[in-house]
Amino acid sequence: MMIIPHLILRKDSKILLTRRSQANKIWASHWHCVTGSIESGESPREAIIREAQEEVGLKIKNVSLETTVFLIEKDYFDPLKKFYGLELFFVSHLDDEQEPINLEPLKQCSLGWFDPYKLPEPMIPGVGFGIKSYFDNQHYVEFRNI
Repeated sequence: MMIIPHLILRKDSKILLTRRSQANKIWASHWHCVTGSIESGESPREAIIREAQEEVGLKIKNVSLETTVFLIEKDYFDPLKKFYGLELFFVSHLDDEQEPINLEPLKQCSLGWFDPYKLPEPMIPGVGFGIKSYFDNQHYVEFRNI
């Protein structure tokens, strides 16, 4: 099972989303939150703080874990297998002093601020579910997309 931290970055009534480039092997051209893998020796919280800096150049401080999604879906590369994930949705509010920029143009082709109740398409299904669950004030949910 993979543990995947995500960041729901809020500013005013919008959230920041990035769109994966067409060159990505997984979920090409789909929208999602700032996310990434956990490196050796770091916690999920430390990982998402680092990813925010690396992906969009933001130094975030106040981050809280708000929603956890247990995910089961078809494996992206082999639909006969199942993928199991624990997706952690951290939340932070961006102050007016910082503005996100795309620091990884080969991985993500664009970013933008969106109404969380009108998410852009195509959205990675588990990420969209996690965002909706957070805004529905659900702290633990299960998403089965098989």
